[in-house]
Amino acid sequence: MRYEAESAIVKARSIVNRYNTRDPWTVAEYLPGVQVVKRDLGTNIMGYTLVAARRAIINLNTVQSYSSASGVLAHELGHSQLTRSADTNYFYRNASVARTGSAEYIANCFMFQFMFGDRGGINPLNYDQILDEYELPQWMVRYFELIR
Repeated sequence: MRYEAESAIVKARSIVNRYNTRDPWTVAEYLPGVQVVKRDLGTNIMGYTLVAARRAIINLNTVQSYSSASGVLAHELGHSQLTRSADTNYFYRNASVARTGSAEYIANCFMFQFMFGDRGGINPLNYDQILDEYELPQWMVRYFELIR
């Protein structure tokens, strides 16, 4: 299935407006049918979402910083809202570039809009610092261009 970046941006914007926050932890508490579980997933898997019986169970690795876990949670919220019919996808620490139109691509678009979008523009000189803070790979810099 092919997904569109614009649908992820619109959905993220809608959720931010509905709950009046960009805090993925708060949003996860209020979204119906979403449950967050923290567990040790090893050193490479940062999180994943399973959908069963109309419930999205977001599994987050306990072996990551709060900032990193927040970014991963926002990404997984994107899966819970937009790619429920896709197979389980894992958010890896050393992930490769997501193919445009894939479930991972759409979850990344959602995450960037949810966390960083509609803030009057982010100075491109700060992109690397933001990626480092959230422990995201440098190739994700391309998503800043989608949320301008």
